[in-house]
Amino acid sequence: MDYFAHPGEYLVDHLRKVGEMAAEFGGEFGASEHGMLTGQLHDLGKAEPEFQLRITSDDAEGKKEPHAHHGAALAAQANAWPVALAVNGHHAGLHDRGNVDAIRAAYLPRANSCASRLIARHSEWQIPAILAPLPEWLASLPFDSQRNGEGWLATDVFTRFLFSALVDADSLVSEEHERGRDQTVASRKWPRFEPAKWLEVLEAELTKRAEDARSKNTASVAVQAVWREVREACSSAGAELPGLFSLTVPTGGGKTLASVLFALAHAAFHDAHSIKRMQFRRIIIVIPYLNIIRQTANELREIFGEEVILEHHSQADAPDSKHAKKGPPDGNVDEKTRRRRMAVENWDAPIIVTTSVQFFDSLFSRRRSAARKLHNICQSVVIFDEVQTLPPLLMQPILSIIGELTNPMRPYNCSMLFCTATQPALGKSDDLPCGLTGVRPIVGDAATRQHFSSLKRVEYNWPEDGRTLTWAELADEIVDNPVEGIQQALIVVNTRQSARDAHAAVRQRIYGDGTGESTTDVDGLFHLSTWMTPAHRDEILDEVRRRLNRVHESHGRQPQRCILISTQCIEAGVDVDFPAVWRAFGPYDSIAQVAGRCNRRGVRAQGIVHIFRPADAGIPRGVYKTATAQTDLLRRMGRADPHMPQSFADYFRLLYQLTVPDECIIQKERAKLHFEQVDELFRFVDGETLPVLVLDDRQRGSTVVPLTPAAEAYEAARKRGFLVREDWRTFQPHLINLLANSLDRPPFKADVKRCDFDSECGLYVWRGVYRGGLSGFGISFEGLAIEDCVL
Repeated sequence: MDYFAHPGEYLVDHLRKVGEMAAEFGGEFGASEHGMLTGQLHDLGKAEPEFQLRITSDDAEGKKEPHAHHGAALAAQANAWPVALAVNGHHAGLHDRGNVDAIRAAYLPRANSCASRLIARHSEWQIPAILAPLPEWLASLPFDSQRNGEGWLATDVFTRFLFSALVDADSLVSEEHERGRDQTVASRKWPRFEPAKWLEVLEAELTKRAEDARSKNTASVAVQAVWREVREACSSAGAELPGLFSLTVPTGGGKTLASVLFALAHAAFHDAHSIKRMQFRRIIIVIPYLNIIRQTANELREIFGEEVILEHHSQADAPDSKHAKKGPPDGNVDEKTRRRRMAVENWDAPIIVTTSVQFFDSLFSRRRSAARKLHNICQSVVIFDEVQTLPPLLMQPILSIIGELTNPMRPYNCSMLFCTATQPALGKSDDLPCGLTGVRPIVGDAATRQHFSSLKRVEYNWPEDGRTLTWAELADEIVDNPVEGIQQALIVVNTRQSARDAHAAVRQRIYGDGTGESTTDVDGLFHLSTWMTPAHRDEILDEVRRRLNRVHESHGRQPQRCILISTQCIEAGVDVDFPAVWRAFGPYDSIAQVAGRCNRRGVRAQGIVHIFRPADAGIPRGVYKTATAQTDLLRRMGRADPHMPQSFADYFRLLYQLTVPDECIIQKERAKLHFEQVDELFRFVDGETLPVLVLDDRQRGSTVVPLTPAAEAYEAARKRGFLVREDWRTFQPHLINLLANSLDRPPFKADVKRCDFDSECGLYVWRGVYRGGLSGFGISFEGLAIEDCVL
């Protein structure tokens, strides 16, 4: 009889195609042979009679039984554990090594029977020989019975990348087969990575911007000089050997595009001078905040074109979310499951802009959708923007895997760049024993000190000991004492409740007693909320920038009120330029970062950063509270001077002493190849989040309920019955991340529903009232309790 992998696709053809593609992907990290093995073994169990009955009867007959265990048992019998784990998990996700041990005895005879059936029907097909359980470079590393040898953690990473190569190959081969039957399955086509060409484009753009700044006086001479020197340093550093780099630039010093300049120069140089295996294939920009991601992605699209940039948020990778209902243990897939897998991004684009959550959660996840992209990290220049936001509690596993991917003795061939104005002390030291070695600064220490000194654009006003401000007193200061006679100020606080209270106080102060109503907006008073959609945050920031634009003033237009109240989501990287900033006492790097939103271009006489202690607000618990205490300690030691770059290294050493654990259970579980345990333990953010889609936006004074651009894509998906990649990309600006445990309380319990045409795709939809952006009341989700309101 004939054996099929999918309707119309012979099983041996599928095994061969997946094996060849997985071998190609595995070749990116020295695992061609092992990639071929995973592909040829992954669906061996489909030769079982029950599975073939299901295929030929269109699922009307036949029992649903696992088909991944068969190939895994063969690999485990030969001690090829990475192959066994990848094959065993290619539908349901990576399991612990013990899981494969448990099924080996039961499935080994069945695997041999399946192989015999295929050989009898297709004499050219043979059971692939497993010559080496591990690649030579991995087998040569030290392994010990206590699981302390570096070979164990290296095997963890290798298994994840082999798993990635398999699931991406399996998905792409399946997509190719489906595309022949259904034109709604779009092909994945990105332009070729051309670093030399794009380097010329970026250099021309930076030259033009420098000329504009000089002719229009939109940046001070000192700022322009720093731009030029940083650009030259990044261009020269491109010829360095691959590895670890740091770029420390004061806020407003042109760091973001300079880092891309380095990445392109680095890739172009090695493209021209290195053997093929050392050539880079893409740039990945990892950013902590959605505001900066959208700002950066839009800027890069304007420079390089829409077709070059993949903007991928953590929100839009939900097809097999841990909160979704669990399917059969071996992923006996139906049509909707196949469609969900086709919608997952695999990062084969030339330039990717993504979140820190997406990047690191994928590296430690057991899930198929999260891991699919990993092999495409090989031969990448990875830029970590605002690297100071790395969570100390996870520093050991994060730095461990960064070190593995950049180790010249490993085959992953990545270069990684740490960018920030507040550079943390990530090097190995007594304060951080798990730190990195060999990090090369692109701008030297002396030049960095000079840059910080020449860009003293703000004055820091630290609070007197014991002095606090009520929200009403803060409002009086902002409204009654405007800088340069203009009511323009940024207020950044530590908690969502504080933002709400500060906003209410400023609104009341502008109205005066008894003249304003709580549901009426004040012209020129804005807020930012993480529970506003990214599209609405963009809308707010665009209006804020318009009001702050000093070019308008030079043309005789009167300056307008612009008071923005926000939580920490604005303080790093967002391109706004206020004359004054008020920052609630908090972590030292946060205070310095928010100063970068003040007199950013140096064209004002002097910006002012007021640090104040709120009288009626607490500090978030955990690392944030510890960091705030270390800021106070640094100040009392007389070393809290953000104009001195060394002060940040001092601060982070103090912080890491108290917050980076000496023992790390995640590392121990990784060494045991316990992928399920690691997946549960690694949480880049506290709590699982769900992507909630906003389909309409209620506006002030209107009976019309306008739809968001996502509504049309959602309706089209409903009609076809499944989501495609383009839907998720359309949804991204209209999604809000919501903690999964919020579903148990109002208003979310009643108004957040699963996607109504595919309840297991991981997407949720807001069915209540939402008002956001400039035209709404700015209250986000209607029906929130006071303690839930976010501003």
